[in-house]
Amino acid sequence: MNKVAFVTVASLLSQRKVQLQSAGDSRQIYYKLKSREEHIGDALKNEYDVIIVGGGATGAGVSLACANRGLKSIVLEAQDFASGASSKSTKLVHGGVRYMQQVFQLQEKNRMEKWDLVAEALRERSNFLTMCSYLTQDFPTLIPCKNLFDLGYYYFGSLIYHCVYLYYQTGGHTFKPPRIVGKDEIQQHFKFAKCNYGVIYYDGQFNDARMVQEVLATSSLKGQNMVNYVEIKKLIKNEQNKIIGVEAYDQIAQKQFQIKGKCVVNATGGWADNLRLMDDPTVSKRIVSVAGSHLTMPQKYGSRHWGYLIPKTNDGRVLYMVPWLGNMIMGTTERKLDNAIHDPTVSHEEYMWLLKSFCDEFDVDASEVARDVKSKWSGVRPLVYSSNALTTKEVSRTHEIEVSKSGLISVMGGKWTIFRLMGEQTVDKVQQLIGNNQQRIENLPKLVGDWTQFDHRKEIQVMMTMFDLPQSYAAYFLTTYGDRAYDVLKLIYEKPENKESLHPQFPHTVGEILYQIRYEQARKPEDILFRRTRLGFLDQNAIFTVYEKVFQIMAKELKWSDKFQKQFLKENFEYIRKLEF
Repeated sequence: MNKVAFVTVASLLSQRKVQLQSAGDSRQIYYKLKSREEHIGDALKNEYDVIIVGGGATGAGVSLACANRGLKSIVLEAQDFASGASSKSTKLVHGGVRYMQQVFQLQEKNRMEKWDLVAEALRERSNFLTMCSYLTQDFPTLIPCKNLFDLGYYYFGSLIYHCVYLYYQTGGHTFKPPRIVGKDEIQQHFKFAKCNYGVIYYDGQFNDARMVQEVLATSSLKGQNMVNYVEIKKLIKNEQNKIIGVEAYDQIAQKQFQIKGKCVVNATGGWADNLRLMDDPTVSKRIVSVAGSHLTMPQKYGSRHWGYLIPKTNDGRVLYMVPWLGNMIMGTTERKLDNAIHDPTVSHEEYMWLLKSFCDEFDVDASEVARDVKSKWSGVRPLVYSSNALTTKEVSRTHEIEVSKSGLISVMGGKWTIFRLMGEQTVDKVQQLIGNNQQRIENLPKLVGDWTQFDHRKEIQVMMTMFDLPQSYAAYFLTTYGDRAYDVLKLIYEKPENKESLHPQFPHTVGEILYQIRYEQARKPEDILFRRTRLGFLDQNAIFTVYEKVFQIMAKELKWSDKFQKQFLKENFEYIRKLEF
């Protein structure tokens, strides 16, 4: 960073610090996040109120809720944070229009369960967008209609969906009501669409893996700990058979150690049964693992601003086409698995079904669409099993919190939209178990990137001028890191070599990767390519271009030996090769 720019940044941040302190807020603008090593050091000397196993959306939500009650917690993740289903969602913050539709179906057996599910999610949808404005947005979604009956049916359904939201709304972000659109307006957004009219309704959208990082960063700044690549080997119990800690194995340092805690929360998603069985080998399995697959398409096939919902596919499901980070993602499928798989691949049948569904809906050339697919991915969604469910469509979408005799608290099922609520409800159980009645510090805690609550649109202009950035790059940093963008850019401009670009079509630089290694615990190239950045989900050909460069940055920063580099490169490049078309 040149001297003038550095002085300007320091002056701006000092002004903000004064503004915050004058308002009685002691938070800093330079957010000093702990390194992975510092979190491990804390784990070795602290005794925790709560040990949270699982570093996805659910575990992050529990960590945030602990911070909001004044409890001391640590998150232990066996892989990387958000490496499971939490990074492989359809990127929607929604109540679930499919469940609303099922409420009014004559053959529906669990009508009130579906109603409660929609109401709960619509209430949390506003909270979700309010607590993190920089990673989220509302957006219109088009439901295409073939005839006037469909138009009336889907408009009426969307209106009820909106009215439920209005009835249960407790404040926060507001959503517009549905409306009817004609062919001319549809063609402005979807030039390949066949429909003559449709219904627009509004839902939310977000960056899922980055959301986990922001929640964990917020928890960390509020005194919580979290470590990735730490596997639970054993639950430690006392003479009364109550859990008092865990035996953990650090896969990076290859060391085993104990962590003491008053209780353990099982937030492992599709792997929840594994920890439940470790606690009690006699329990019945509760989790059904369902793989959901997606494709990433070029923006030309969709809209920059509208989503597109096929309300009924040939197997009776819904299919979304959603604009996301300059591309369009399409999904999802549902494929039942015998057991949870950490990185399931998109099956040939799913791939062809998604392409066929898209080509049936739009006036496009199937062979051209197939050539244009930029990325594909699949994630495992954990559903809570009930004995009378015959298909995955009939398995409950609700969440359950189970407390075992030894004190293991397992939170199972649920969805991204209600992660905050699931965390709060889980900590309610924690407090009952450990005899703590600390009240919430905040009703709705803001995430770290929103702490200053400045206008981020104006910030884009400030950042463009200060760092001589293109508008798209300034927007990327602010919509990825919020206020922390200045911390990232300070590191990027610290040395000339840190400004080196990884790929000409993306805003990522050496300095950003260094920030993710030092302060976001990235320890493998895929941590960066798929979760800290979203490159692997946007353009899988691009990751073959940047993989070696990212590897070299990590090897230098983490001081990997030549022997380790050779073995690591061989093992991990196979992971990337699986993604080739």
